[in-house]
Amino acid sequence: MENVVLRKDFMTKLNEITIQIKTLVNARDVLRTRYEQSEYHKLKEKNPHSVTPPTPEDEEIYRLLNAIQQLDKYIKELQDEQFVLLKEQD
Repeated sequence: MENVVLRKDFMTKLNEITIQIKTLVNARDVLRTRYEQSEYHKLKEKNPHSVTPPTPEDEEIYRLLNAIQQLDKYIKELQDEQFVLLKEQD
């Protein structure tokens, strides 16, 4: 009986982490698409080694890039947590 309860707790926790990861990945994809459609990104793609002059929209682009990096960080943390949980179950 105790094993069933532990297994249910494990599955619930694993499911919660999986849903959080999917949500963050979807959010990151939305932000990445928005970044890729920006003029800043298009200029960088054309001239990757040149310095792109700053524009008023750059502040928003930097926020997008920062948000994408933060989401990547949280996704990695959740994946690590998920891995540990799976290892403990073995």
